[in-house]
Amino acid sequence: MIIKAAWVVPIAAPPIRDGFVEIAGQRIVRVGPAEALKAPMRCDGASREDQAPVEPPDAGTPVCDLGQAIITPGLVNPHTHLELTAYAGMLKPAPFWKWIEKLVVLRRKSGRRERESRGATEGAWQSLRAGVTCVGDISRENVSWVALKDVPIRKVCFVELLSLADQPPRDPAELRTAVAEVDEDELLTAGVTPHAPYTVSSEHIRAALSLADEIGRPWCTHWAETREEVAFLRGDERALPWFLGRLLKQCGVRSPASPPGEYLQRCADGLRPGLLAHGNYMDGADAHQIAAGGHSVVYCPRAHAFFGHEAHPFSRLRAAGVRVAIGTDSPASNEDLSLLREIQFMGRNCADLPRADELLRMVTLTAAEALGLERQIGSLEPGKAADLAVFPCAAETVDPIDELIERAPLPVAVWVAGRQVV
Repeated sequence: MIIKAAWVVPIAAPPIRDGFVEIAGQRIVRVGPAEALKAPMRCDGASREDQAPVEPPDAGTPVCDLGQAIITPGLVNPHTHLELTAYAGMLKPAPFWKWIEKLVVLRRKSGRRERESRGATEGAWQSLRAGVTCVGDISRENVSWVALKDVPIRKVCFVELLSLADQPPRDPAELRTAVAEVDEDELLTAGVTPHAPYTVSSEHIRAALSLADEIGRPWCTHWAETREEVAFLRGDERALPWFLGRLLKQCGVRSPASPPGEYLQRCADGLRPGLLAHGNYMDGADAHQIAAGGHSVVYCPRAHAFFGHEAHPFSRLRAAGVRVAIGTDSPASNEDLSLLREIQFMGRNCADLPRADELLRMVTLTAAEALGLERQIGSLEPGKAADLAVFPCAAETVDPIDELIERAPLPVAVWVAGRQVV
């Protein structure tokens, strides 16, 4: 199939006016200007003389002309908790620790697994309807991967270890069992998540990251999310809220008496790099240590504002060489699951803003890199999965990326692995 539109934004190359994407089966086979359908050209800037001959499409190849629209790679949300869609709109903006107390109360109500399973499914469909074709989703007790198994969205389902939990996985052995239960397929990859350095002991964090390294799967963790967490890491065991204090000692969690970057360096030494959710309170030294380890940070702009955090250090992190992607966090601390609205929010509220093309990259290729999926998704290139999002645009559009960020439109069509799902 050939899909044509007024604009194609490959991410790995400049935007193409009057472009097309050709897909065969589950893969992209060509991307370029529409004129290349008669006189083939690559979209990498090579001159016609430098190119190998390319056969024109078969006369029977179906053509879908979407007119005034922008084709992008499917958007990639590297950090969310889809099961918490069950609590969307129930909690008002508040400091993180007050919010978490109220969330725990909601989750303790009877029927939680069924409620959160439905929430995960609804969150996945909300994501697709926002042009998101891949999510990095964290779940307790393996709720989400079961719920998402038959939803046509690409997903890394991170199994969460919590040392102080009532239910498994609570230790490395239970984590290994839970990860092994994940029924992977072409759209579903298992991942590993030690929840946070204040809820998982250093031994368990190291074991979890070692498991990810052993089985060749991605890992993520919440890191430097609050000032209290950072104070705890640096040695103040009284910095965390009272309701965590007694539980920490019961499950063997102790302050490492180290800054966030140094502690992560110890936990992940010699292992594959991972994804750090939030990184809200990292200083310059932390940033350089995170960069040296090759780790990624996911900034969630609207959730960040929901909790009333100070300005996020994404500029400092990027300057140090850290890969920074954009995510949504959960619908329990956000208005919706739209990544375009996240970067629109940044454009309206953040200082030291990256260029528009860099912002769009942070919700496509950079996010795919954070999940370890950059060879499969995140840009429109031959050989990659045919995960596409198509957004409407005005006839007078001259910069499709600015159009996407300023308007944050909903898509008119979405493909995942070559199948139209919206």
